[in-house]
Amino acid sequence: MRNREEFFPEQTETPGEEPAGAENAPLAEQQPAEEGGLSWQEFVETFQEQAAADDPVVQLVQEYKEAIKARDEAEDKYLRAAAEFANARRRAELRADHEVRAAREMILSSFLPVVDDLARAVLAVPPGDETQSWSNGFSLIQRKLDGVLERLGVTPIEAEGHPFDPTLHQAVIMDEVEGVPSGVVVQELQKGYLLDGKVLRPSMVKVAQ
Repeated sequence: MRNREEFFPEQTETPGEEPAGAENAPLAEQQPAEEGGLSWQEFVETFQEQAAADDPVVQLVQEYKEAIKARDEAEDKYLRAAAEFANARRRAELRADHEVRAAREMILSSFLPVVDDLARAVLAVPPGDETQSWSNGFSLIQRKLDGVLERLGVTPIEAEGHPFDPTLHQAVIMDEVEGVPSGVVVQELQKGYLLDGKVLRPSMVKVAQ
């Protein structure tokens, strides 16, 4: 019968012993080899990312996130465009209102001297002639003209007997008047008018000093 040495003639080391020269093996043989210049950790992370990219569920989630982002960007652009349009429309409306008011002021201001002349003509009617047909005609024209101005938003400024207001009145004479407190309008020299509540022409007045 053959003994053990005949089958394993080269095996002389005892179990548990490392082969001779193992401690001198190159470092590259003892540590995990690098794959393509990457460490094992980087290689594993790259592999996991590639596996996740190939997963249909992950792809759907990524596409959903991109769609949400695109929707938010489109909504932000829409809101910005809507705000710019609203601001442009508001500026255009304000500019149009300003131009319309300027045109109204110019036209109505040109009528005021005619109103003044007609008022002076009515006041100049001699006593006793108020019932004459021509005098009644002047009064009728004056009433109609006042009605037209009122419908257009033009109203007279109250001046005589009221405290002087520099935003409504223009003082051309200041004089001491017995029995009248200082700062009170004692006489209206030229009637002033408002257009939609704003001064169209200030009243020219005499003020007690």
